[in-house]
Amino acid sequence: MGALPTLRAATDPAVTGGQYYGPDGRGEVRGHPVLVSSSAAANNEDVQKRLWAVSEDLTGVTF
Repeated sequence: MGALPTLRAATDPAVTGGQYYGPDGRGEVRGHPVLVSSSAAANNEDVQKRLWAVSEDLTGVTF
């Protein structure tokens, strides 16, 4: 069940960029994958840039 949101996002032809899928149950902790809102932290550009930089540093791969 934990992989279903990722699988849906990767394989559903109706999915568009920037959408987020998660469980439909209470608190979005359990359930079948549905379109859900992303958190404010997920949309924070400073956090995104930092994550990208740390990922490049840790993997040694730059883009």
